[in-house]
Amino acid sequence: MALGVAGCLVMLPAVSDACQSVPAASDVSATRVAAAISRGSDVLIVGDSYTTGRGSYDGTHGWAQDLATERGWDATIDGVPGTGYVNTGATNSTRWNYVSRIERSAALDPQLVIVQGSQNDWLVSAATLEARVERTLRTAQRQWPRAVVVAVGPSAPQPRAESTAGISSAVAAGARAAGVPYVDPLDGQWFTAMNSASYAAPDGQHLNDAGYLYLAGRIEDSLDELATPAQGEQCA
Repeated sequence: MALGVAGCLVMLPAVSDACQSVPAASDVSATRVAAAISRGSDVLIVGDSYTTGRGSYDGTHGWAQDLATERGWDATIDGVPGTGYVNTGATNSTRWNYVSRIERSAALDPQLVIVQGSQNDWLVSAATLEARVERTLRTAQRQWPRAVVVAVGPSAPQPRAESTAGISSAVAAGARAAGVPYVDPLDGQWFTAMNSASYAAPDGQHLNDAGYLYLAGRIEDSLDELATPAQGEQCA
């Protein structure tokens, strides 16, 4: 990935090939994914403060902005800090959870929908979260039947990442039930004890500019993996 920071050279810790995350299998073909992630695609990204870019140099430039620029997407980026599949953030209104925001975006016609998160859903049971994830992703599929929908799990630096294991498992289960590919940064060990100090914002909860660039690159790699036909898969 060619993402970079103008005017400076940042030396980032290397990541072993053994820690590459392979998105969970789904019934979405590689051919459809390849078309959806191509340059110029209309893309909707829904997420929390990571999608907003909290922790970056201006607090409003996260992985989603980096990735959309790199890929040349026509992107609508809908990030609201503190929100999730269930959590409404500081608003205390269900209008701001993911499914409500997706429903309000019905006028859009995206080729790709990425739903990111959600480490904010730590106060609900695994069963509740799994059901809400499935409902949210199925809503996106029903609303945009021609779009590819992808879920990206919690992506906090260490040691915060360890506390998101239960959330990640519930989101993975919900995505699996909906037949949606799940990108799992926790299982892929994207953020480790070795590299997190370089990527974490001062609050330890979010990412800095280098961290968001890194996260954008890892998500891009995962999307490219989904767009690569498996052995025996037809590309026509």
